Amino acid sequence: MTTDTRPPLVITEQIDNPRTCVNHLLFPAGGESRWHRHERDYVIVPVQDCELQIDTGDGPKPVKLKTGDCYYRDAGVEHNVMNDSDVDIVLIEVELK
Repeated sequence: MTTDTRPPLVITEQIDNPRTCVNHLLFPAGGESRWHRHERDYVIVPVQDCELQIDTGDGPKPVKLKTGDCYYRDAGVEHNVMNDSDVDIVLIEVELK
């Protein structure tokens, strides 16, 4: 499946205040985020066990996530995230201002 045919990530803003921005991320089955770069440091909170493919420029790599096991990333890394499974995946993203 190519980038042009994959359904896009759906982002729903839940909180935006002077200190944080919290987003609900829905990766549809077979979907992707598209190439992007975060302007802020952020934390991802998986709400289900899942596996995503993350490409930072040298090809997609599988990343297994466990429910509630958060991970932190610095701002500035360009990447694309793909859901190659047949189920929708939900994550919570907390951006630090």
